[in-house]
Amino acid sequence: MNVRHQFEKHFSVENLSRIFKENVALSGATGIDNLDPATFLKQLDDQLEVLSRKSLAGTYRFSKYKLKLVTKGKGKPPREISIPTVRDRIALRALNDFLSERYNTSVNFELPQDVISRVKTALDTKTFNGFIKLDVTQFYPSILHPELVSRLRKRIRGEHEYILGLIQSAISSPTVVKSCRNDNLETKGVPQGLAVSNILAAIYMSNIDRVLKQYEGISYFRYVDDVLILCEFDKAQDLANDIIKRFRKIGLIVHKPDPNSDKSVIEKIGHPFSYLGYYFKGETVTARQGTIDRLKDSIAAIFTASKYSKHSNEEFLLWRLDMRITGCVFEKKSKGWLFFFSMINDEKLLHELDNYVNKLIKRFKISGKPKRFSRAFKELTHNRFQTNYIPNFDKYQRHQKLALLHKYFPKDVEGKTLTDAQIDYHFRRRIKKQTKDLLEDIKDFRS
Repeated sequence: MNVRHQFEKHFSVENLSRIFKENVALSGATGIDNLDPATFLKQLDDQLEVLSRKSLAGTYRFSKYKLKLVTKGKGKPPREISIPTVRDRIALRALNDFLSERYNTSVNFELPQDVISRVKTALDTKTFNGFIKLDVTQFYPSILHPELVSRLRKRIRGEHEYILGLIQSAISSPTVVKSCRNDNLETKGVPQGLAVSNILAAIYMSNIDRVLKQYEGISYFRYVDDVLILCEFDKAQDLANDIIKRFRKIGLIVHKPDPNSDKSVIEKIGHPFSYLGYYFKGETVTARQGTIDRLKDSIAAIFTASKYSKHSNEEFLLWRLDMRITGCVFEKKSKGWLFFFSMINDEKLLHELDNYVNKLIKRFKISGKPKRFSRAFKELTHNRFQTNYIPNFDKYQRHQKLALLHKYFPKDVEGKTLTDAQIDYHFRRRIKKQTKDLLEDIKDFRS
């Protein structure tokens, strides 16, 4: 399929409508225009017709993004997240899907745990005696627009300049607290938090990734701005200098290797190191202490919230707790702390977490019995696709959805005659809220 046909497919009114229903409708976020999805729904047909027509004509332009600051912890500057309007969110998702299809042979997306799996496999070969860990300073804000457009032109050429114009509008729209007339367009960087941010960053890095993967005698891994190379220790410094130079050519500054820093370091294999939230120490692969502490805090918060709730409900507490322990499958994605850290081999940590939960059960005098991290991990690693221990909400039938709503969210259904579509809406909305809480356990796993 050629570029034009691919673009028309993704920006058809029918596909944009699907994107709204599947990816946007359940979100409560509002952009700079303060229009929420519920209000947008009332204008849906008109809004999507305008979006489709203008995108295909090359005249659609993105609104300014609303700034959201996300804390990264004490002593660290917050991460700046860009919140688009509802209509722009639909456009950005369609643009992401188009680019993902267009670059499916040259850009490879991996989950962090899949990268870790490859790291473990490479370490198990005992081929390498050294490693380089590099961290890019201000990765997204440093992406050069001309360099990015140059890479995009390799797959989007000639008469398709209007598509590049749409992408340039997406990355140049400013992120602001409040819109002002004198807000200037951005000339550098890709806004963080957009549906299209990751694919554009991957395209930007594709040349470097291709070159470094062809280097002999090394094993190269990269996830966004975190780079890990397994190599011969004696050659590590020269290799690091070469890589840093390559990054600098496209405007990316790398933290210089420092034995006293966890950002960028050159060391011998056997020296403990962290990567993508995991901690490698000898033969042990575990979770970094900071991510463990955040998980424990979030578990404790479930008990505290229940204790001080006007409508305290032990069954609801246990349901939320079980979800926090096992994670779940929802919208074709595995969600939760345990899924993310499925590559650990630290059984001691799993029992430590089980003991922590049991202490809270006793302290708050809960009579029910929660699920266990150790059991969930075994199910995840040995019985992943058949287990009933970890809920798969994508497989829920109408009666299961209705039963869950009656049990935990009775206000949604009691005394009402609901259609299948209404039941599905309430079910997905409630589960989406819970899975959003799950993702809080692993946010900023690299920091």
